[in-house]
Amino acid sequence: MKSLGTQGGYRVRYHHPVRRALIWGGLAVALILAGWGLFEAGQNLGGERHSDARGEIRELQRRVASLERTNRELVQRNARLERGQIIEKAAAERLRENLADMQTRLQSMDEELTFYRNIVSPENLESGLHIHSFVLEPVGASGEYVFRAVLTQIRGTANVEGTLELAVRGQRGGAKVDVPADALGEGSRPFSFRYFQNIEGRVLLPEGVRPEQIKVTLTPAGNRPRVVEQEYGWHASLRTGN
Repeated sequence: MKSLGTQGGYRVRYHHPVRRALIWGGLAVALILAGWGLFEAGQNLGGERHSDARGEIRELQRRVASLERTNRELVQRNARLERGQIIEKAAAERLRENLADMQTRLQSMDEELTFYRNIVSPENLESGLHIHSFVLEPVGASGEYVFRAVLTQIRGTANVEGTLELAVRGQRGGAKVDVPADALGEGSRPFSFRYFQNIEGRVLLPEGVRPEQIKVTLTPAGNRPRVVEQEYGWHASLRTGN
């Protein structure tokens, strides 16, 4: 708009609408461009941050997967170690049991070897019939016992037969008393062997008898038998099996 001189108090102005439209259009375009630029900048900035976040997520996922894999390996390794320990423990236990069994068997074999050695070549024993061992064991009712005797024949080759008899000496009512074999149940047992024989039986003490000693008598068959007698302390036989 252009001003001209005044005439009669009036001022004449010229308007240019096209120029004004151009100016406002340019401002609008400038604002649009500026807005678009800010939008793009925001998008780029947001995209960069989003890309960084996605990268961090991928890294975390990778680390989690690695940790899970490591954990699985550790669990499997621990399971293998536990199985190995269980197997080793079971093997050690079996080995201890086998060793204990072998020691027991060796001890038994040593005892048997000593026993047979004494039968074949005993020391300080004359030829003939002998009582190698005698033991008593309480069983069942009061006054009932099992006896076990081992008889041997030293340096003899012929079969020997005869009878084993037991007799108990003790007290009853404060008085001495002798209980013969026929009053003891199985107090009399036959024997027949060449080298050795195990004899077992049950004896039942008469009521009220307090035993002190037990006598074992071996009477071989024949016209002139060599009778063998041996006495054992009652309680000593129970404790040590003499």
